[in-house]
Amino acid sequence: MRKSTKRAAVIVATLAVTGAASAAWASWLANGEGNAYAQADTAKELVITEAMTDATLYPGATGDSTIKIENPNKYPVEVTKVVWNQSDGAQAVSVQPGSHCNNTGIYFGDFSQNTIGSGGVLSGLSLKLAAGETKTFTLSKSIRMINNVEDGCQGAKFAIKVKVTGASDAS
Repeated sequence: MRKSTKRAAVIVATLAVTGAASAAWASWLANGEGNAYAQADTAKELVITEAMTDATLYPGATGDSTIKIENPNKYPVEVTKVVWNQSDGAQAVSVQPGSHCNNTGIYFGDFSQNTIGSGGVLSGLSLKLAAGETKTFTLSKSIRMINNVEDGCQGAKFAIKVKVTGASDAS
């Protein structure tokens, strides 16, 4: 091999090593630490727009009621309990206008065993609502009319004041 070719090979090899070292030098690591930020949403109350019975009730009968619930949250919710709301002093059961029913004789609770009920509570439910969804649910055997209801209650529709309990159902 000629001297000039050898010299050229050494120069090329030196430049290749220097170039690789420069590339390694140019790719320094850049690390750092800090915080990532996010903000949690605030839960909104579920809205009950209707809690009614269309059941065929008569003295001593048990029937179904319906409840319409709106979930204004950005996440799904599961309602697990519905409670008869008698605590705020308002009438717990009201009759739609046009009826002459003063003593409704209506009670809300778990009457699935056709007994006295569960003290105004339906628990162990699984009423699921998607984010932003409004849905109507049927609450089986949740209304009972006692024996001493006045005649003016015949044909009346009853509204039941209730509260619901639930939690997020996000997977």
